[in-house]
Amino acid sequence: MTFNSQNILSKATNLWWPFALILVLFFYSCSEPKSKKPEGFIIAQVGEYFLTENEIVKVFGNDWRSKEDKVNSFIRIWAKDKVVAKEAEKSLSEKDKDFSDEISSYKNSLLKYAYEKKLLDSVMSQEVSEEEIKNYFETNKKNFELKENIVRVRYVKVPKKHKKLNKVKYMIQYKDSVNKEKFFDLIQKNNLFCEANDSLWQKLDDLKNLIPFKLYNDEHFLRNYRYTEAPDGEDVWILYFTENRLKKGVAPLEMVSDQIKAIMLNQRKQELIQKKENALYSEALKNNEVKIYVDEE
Repeated sequence: MTFNSQNILSKATNLWWPFALILVLFFYSCSEPKSKKPEGFIIAQVGEYFLTENEIVKVFGNDWRSKEDKVNSFIRIWAKDKVVAKEAEKSLSEKDKDFSDEISSYKNSLLKYAYEKKLLDSVMSQEVSEEEIKNYFETNKKNFELKENIVRVRYVKVPKKHKKLNKVKYMIQYKDSVNKEKFFDLIQKNNLFCEANDSLWQKLDDLKNLIPFKLYNDEHFLRNYRYTEAPDGEDVWILYFTENRLKKGVAPLEMVSDQIKAIMLNQRKQELIQKKENALYSEALKNNEVKIYVDEE
């Protein structure tokens, strides 16, 4: 197996670099030739390199014999890899084959990653209060501009010849809890399809994909009207818009609160890591554990 340090450093810059490095170090250690024949059932051999059943089980599980094609492909790849490794071992100088500095650096990076992850576990368990979310929103409203029109809407699908059609049209526009209860009682008794969640925001375009209604001008309608109908075969959709926000305006707080919470937790993570690193460094300087032999300007 050719251990290309430059290639690995490139991969290490990706988001998943800690896991990639772990795999690299694992397979690199496995590629060292054995000084003697290993214990266990040997699957393949290339010179002093051995592939054992234990290693196959790690990849494919105990039922690896039932995965013949995949196992055979894996064995061929492993064998080719070891042939190249043998050639590299023979062709490269001892200096070229010395990766001790790189491996030490990778290990330090992994240790730092594991330590920071442990620190961050405490941050993830913290709560972000509603007041903190609200304050962040008020301070950063410009970052939450809407890219499209959103609405809160009630809609019902009613047969055109239904005897309660006109009553549904009127009652869907309820303004208080008493009439709301009467409306839902009417819907339930007549077994009509209805959605009327006044706390839910949704994109106007998504609503258009669900219900076949057309507006000559979306923004003009939303600014001036609340009610519309949409014929659909033998039925008619009745829609009543309770609230809207136009694109380029500010998104409602309840729509972006989860996003704000994630932002604030990430800020806490970065602050915690920086604070901890600075504290550790200051303590090490105080205890004379850090020695710098050049003048600092």
